[in-house]
Amino acid sequence: MPKLWFFSENNDYQLEDDEKASATYSSIRTGILSLTPGDKKCRLYCSGPRCRFCVVVTGQSEIQAIDGLYSTWITSDILAMARLQVEHFEKLDIIEKFKTNHIVSVINLQESGEHSFCGNGNLSSGFSYDPEKLMHGGMYHFNFPLPDFQACTPTRLLDIVKVVDFALTLGKIAVHCHAGHGRTGMVIAGWMMFALGMSPSQAVDTVRSRRAKAVQSKEQVETLHKFRLLIRNNGGMIIPKQKMMLISEYVSYNQKFLCKPESRLYGKVPKIVYTAMRITLQKMYSSVSFEIEDDYRLTIRCGNPLPENKSLDEQLLDAQLNDEGHEKTQFWYSDQVKNGLTISTIHRQLQNEDFRDILRLLDLFFHSTFHQLTHKEEIYAVLHSWDQAEKDWSPTFWFLLKCIREMPRPLHLALSRLVAKWFLRSEVDLAPRIQQILSPPVSSNE
Repeated sequence: MPKLWFFSENNDYQLEDDEKASATYSSIRTGILSLTPGDKKCRLYCSGPRCRFCVVVTGQSEIQAIDGLYSTWITSDILAMARLQVEHFEKLDIIEKFKTNHIVSVINLQESGEHSFCGNGNLSSGFSYDPEKLMHGGMYHFNFPLPDFQACTPTRLLDIVKVVDFALTLGKIAVHCHAGHGRTGMVIAGWMMFALGMSPSQAVDTVRSRRAKAVQSKEQVETLHKFRLLIRNNGGMIIPKQKMMLISEYVSYNQKFLCKPESRLYGKVPKIVYTAMRITLQKMYSSVSFEIEDDYRLTIRCGNPLPENKSLDEQLLDAQLNDEGHEKTQFWYSDQVKNGLTISTIHRQLQNEDFRDILRLLDLFFHSTFHQLTHKEEIYAVLHSWDQAEKDWSPTFWFLLKCIREMPRPLHLALSRLVAKWFLRSEVDLAPRIQQILSPPVSSNE
């Protein structure tokens, strides 16, 4: 079987030519801009008080998604815009316009003091508007200063897009730099790579299809290329290139790609385990809710069984899920990765997949990611006493058992065997014990 790049310990992922984006600025123009001091860029290239991005003019719907503001909807939830002006607040009631459009957060990518000669200049806040006015109006304001016409490190971009992703859970957002082209386009494209699994070329093309001049400089494009490599080679994938001894190692491996609310939700359980179990349960019942108090206290509430699962066959499921060969699943996973599957896109991409494929992926994950996680005496002692004293593997083990217990009984045999192999690399003796816990014998008096 050919060795796929993500199963090779020696090969880092390299960008394909069709994944690479291109800058809108030529190398000569980029060089001139990089040699021009920041304040002189503004004086030389922006027309001062007549800067077309800072002058507030209404009635230009072809370039104003929000009247009076040079702006474009990149997605139904993300607005790219030029920086705000005092006039937007005093004459156009921009906060009310934002609220009418369900925008609740503004992402500001400007450095304090930049473009001080454009339009009406800057206020004491260091910007052309006072961010506190937004916050007093009930909106969120996030400032991530990036140098004009330039970029940032891939790690810095990751920090920014995680906040963008979190802000989108609160409502729609507006992103701006000076004109809303270079830095704004780079960050929105970076979010598309992070949250939607796009390649740099796909993300940049998508942004430019709505805002033609977005992502301008060579540095910005190169940052997106490096960001892609960061995702693929440094913690953004479900299956790492090297096996690990501990589940906590894997949780740390993925940590930088999770926002803080996500990290708190999953705790010591890998995101792929949490997500796979939750999606599988959602495919079995009309509704599913998780109430997690800590690493060991989990309450699962399920609605009515879905009619399409009433004829599940125990022996057929066992045969489908316990095939020792992982070759087909590796190629299935490879196709999913090509379509954008990463640790950040798990739920979005897997929610429409068959539950068998999701469970096979989980099987591939455990076998490809970990060495044997525990030993027979330890796991038997835990099962005998229901001991929940913390061991590195135990939060994930108990989480799996609690989730599987809620699944239809025809799945218990197959999943008991899988869990035994995931933690002990052998199902002998352990699988029947797990199945007994999951499916206790029905009393003859019932």
